Amino acid sequence: MVSGEEFACLCQKGGLKNNNSLIFASLPIKTILLLLQTERVKIVLMVLMCLVAGSCSLKKNTTATRKWRAFTTRYNIYFNGNEAYKEALANFEKEYQDDYSERINIHPVSSLADQEGGGNAGFDRSIEKSQKAIKLRSITKRPAKNPRKTNDPEYKAFLKRTEFNPFLHHAWMMMGRSQFFKGDFLAANATFLYISRHFGWLPATVAESQLWMSRCYTEMGWLYEAENILGKIDGSKLPKSLQPVYSTAMAGYLIKKGELKEAIPHLEIVIRHEDNKYQKARIRFLLAQLYADNGDPVKAYTSYGQVMKMNPSYRTYFNASIRQTEVMPATNLRKIEKKLTRMQRDPRNKEYLDQIFYARGNLYMSQKDTVKAIEAYENAVSKSTRNGMEKAVAAIRLGDLTFAREEYLKAQPAYASAISILNEKHKDYQRISHLSQVLDNLSTHAETVHLQDSLLTLAAMPENERLDAIQKIIDQLLEAERKEAEAARREEYENKKGDYAQPDMNMPTTPTIGGGDNSWYFFNTASVNAGKTEFQRRWGARKPEDNWRRRDKSQVFSEENDTNATTYDDPEEEGKPENPEENNDTTGTPPDMESMDSEAASDPKNVAYYLKQIPFSPEEQENAHELIREGLFNMGIIFNQQLSNLPLAIKTLLDLDKRYPNNERSLDIYYEVYLMYMRLNDELNANIYKQKIMSSFPESPYAIALSDPDYIRNLKEMEQKQNELYEQTYAAYLAGNSAEVHKNYRFVTEKWPLCKLMPNFLFLHALSFVGENNATAFKENLEKLTALYNESQMAPLAGQMIKGITQGRLIDANSKPAQGMIWKTRLSATGGDFAAADSLAPVFELNQEQPHLLVLAFQTDSVAVNQLLFDIAKYNFTNFLVKDFDLETITFNELSMLVIKGFDNFEELSEYRLRMTLPLGLVLPQNVTPVMISDANFRLLLEGRTFDDYFSFMEQCSEADLTKE
Repeated sequence: MVSGEEFACLCQKGGLKNNNSLIFASLPIKTILLLLQTERVKIVLMVLMCLVAGSCSLKKNTTATRKWRAFTTRYNIYFNGNEAYKEALANFEKEYQDDYSERINIHPVSSLADQEGGGNAGFDRSIEKSQKAIKLRSITKRPAKNPRKTNDPEYKAFLKRTEFNPFLHHAWMMMGRSQFFKGDFLAANATFLYISRHFGWLPATVAESQLWMSRCYTEMGWLYEAENILGKIDGSKLPKSLQPVYSTAMAGYLIKKGELKEAIPHLEIVIRHEDNKYQKARIRFLLAQLYADNGDPVKAYTSYGQVMKMNPSYRTYFNASIRQTEVMPATNLRKIEKKLTRMQRDPRNKEYLDQIFYARGNLYMSQKDTVKAIEAYENAVSKSTRNGMEKAVAAIRLGDLTFAREEYLKAQPAYASAISILNEKHKDYQRISHLSQVLDNLSTHAETVHLQDSLLTLAAMPENERLDAIQKIIDQLLEAERKEAEAARREEYENKKGDYAQPDMNMPTTPTIGGGDNSWYFFNTASVNAGKTEFQRRWGARKPEDNWRRRDKSQVFSEENDTNATTYDDPEEEGKPENPEENNDTTGTPPDMESMDSEAASDPKNVAYYLKQIPFSPEEQENAHELIREGLFNMGIIFNQQLSNLPLAIKTLLDLDKRYPNNERSLDIYYEVYLMYMRLNDELNANIYKQKIMSSFPESPYAIALSDPDYIRNLKEMEQKQNELYEQTYAAYLAGNSAEVHKNYRFVTEKWPLCKLMPNFLFLHALSFVGENNATAFKENLEKLTALYNESQMAPLAGQMIKGITQGRLIDANSKPAQGMIWKTRLSATGGDFAAADSLAPVFELNQEQPHLLVLAFQTDSVAVNQLLFDIAKYNFTNFLVKDFDLETITFNELSMLVIKGFDNFEELSEYRLRMTLPLGLVLPQNVTPVMISDANFRLLLEGRTFDDYFSFMEQCSEADLTKE
């Protein structure tokens, strides 16, 4: 061995003095120590090499400078960056919490796929070091040519390189991997693409970079591009060092594509080569899930057992135990139940009780015991303390089970609980969101009917029976509070056992001030029910929507212009005095109602609280009956149109007709029941209700339509062809062919009078009169639309137009239908005011030096937005490696836009637009209109101006330029 003094002497003998000694001073300590451990001869050779390198200019490209740069890159900048990379990756794989309620990811980085620019800052240091190495150690200057090798093919290929540092490709690869694990897949893809193009003399490096590119594509969901790369790589011909990379890329791609069986062999290879124990347990768990999904429970059971033997975190161990019960052979059901019981009693599993009950529910379902399964799933939801995906999965299973049993009011809270947890990317989000909204609406009407029926029953009781019934409700409330308080004290005692003395479980509950539950209003059932009752008593069962006070949504009011006007949203309130004391009718109200104080009337444990809600007067009782009629009818419609439960829908509507014969909904009831019986192929009962319509309502549109013997055939034809005819009519409107629009509208009115798109046809029919300069017909048809179809989507816009005409705004007969209605859409959050004074609106400016945007505008639902977004992102990535562009989608009613940001001025945007139109550019869909606009002018659009205003401004600018010329 060479001592430190000997090493110093060697340096001095070798002439390493003054500035040259700084070369070794710059080396890492670890490198120097490695040098000190070598033999004497090797040290001398190293010193000589340093001498030669130190004497060479770093600006030259020689063998010595290339080796020296490679040496300093490897043992200085790269070494530090690689250590930071390995540390960040190990921490990421260790600390990430997998979502075991679903199929887990092959690597935690998949969780960052939705975060633009990546979300893991731990890799910033390794990226910084990679960039530093590339910046400081790159050799791009070509070496002096050797005349003796001018005919050597290898030498020619060497001279064509763009990088001559023989180690620098490692820094590039480290940067690409760091960007990948940071979650910045676009940047990582660009890096690996650069490597594959500029390091062609390193086939293994190129192959590895292409494999990482395929992983980037897979994580971004670009499966076609991933398949294109992987299909060109022969895994059997790759070096052994790249086999794990290839198998990881293939497994990730196949899983994403849904080819689980084909992914299993690749995952098995990945497991054999994985060194990180957390990642190895993760992949083994994923492999077990794939076995289970692929119908191989035996291998799945074994794999879960292997996970448990790998000494993973307790959370992983617990979930492997739970999942093992799902694939355990049916002959071992008793063994499974005993295992779950032991797990339930284990104190370590207190926060995992929801998953244990979920597993119990699955066990009972395998035995087809739905009653016990429902109870287990209910416990799983109620015992959840983390409100995570495990609770959502149990809630979905509970909702699906009760929904299938037509227990809709039990399914509603389950779905509502799940949807509050799920994110929009979850596979069940759209389905659960839809069912939750439908059942929320159904639940509102069902609760209204039940509540009003109960209140009417109480109102009809003798006073002593009524008071007894109310007292029973109060007693039940007190008992529930006592049990809840007792359970809370017991839980607190168990949590603090050993620190406090055990409380007296028989201690009476101390009532809260003001009486009743002191929880937040929306968690207090009694308060919420009282609020619903009061709301429905005054307004009825209204849907949660904007302007809920207005039954007629077509009327548009301006707060600025009508600040002094008094609006009566409730027809019953119109004409009543504002002072309630002047109209205090207490007819039918018990005498003690007048003496009730407000504190007693707000206490759910006080009789006065319930007496206040009971409808005693004839007016209040009629209002309750109206709420019941409305609730039953809406329930029937929901059962029919949204849940497709025709027998239950028929029963509900006929119950309504039986309870309230000859009510205002009778015609609609008969028609709905007629259609449902026809769908059930029950023509006998269908004809009964057809005759009721013909005899009781002979002048109605339904009777006129049903008088046609081919009505059902026309109805089926309408369902099939109404969309096609509307598209033709809309195209005719855009083309300015008003005669065709009027003709199609008359056809629909005569043949399909109950067409669902009738408001749309009528709206186009009205708009076509603008081109004919017929303001009277335009307004009349808009008023007809708002009168007949005030619940349609067209009604608010029609109302705005009517208001504009009423305030004196003239129609423009020269407007261009080819630009369509969408260009008149105001992009402000409130939709703007159709009659806004142009003089008060902001003014556009023509400044080509400002930042610009490219806005791709189109009619909503006329273009596949995700495909357009994908095409633009792919085009940008392929053609602009240096420049980054931000993409944003915006929708305003019938107008949608994809906004491309990042252009410094108009010239740069023009170049981008020109390149897009070249043969190798991008062809936009036919329905997309590109609009080049400055950032400042686009902000004006968002503040209330329209594209129509902007087009007019640009036309004026063009005319002004022509005039100057």
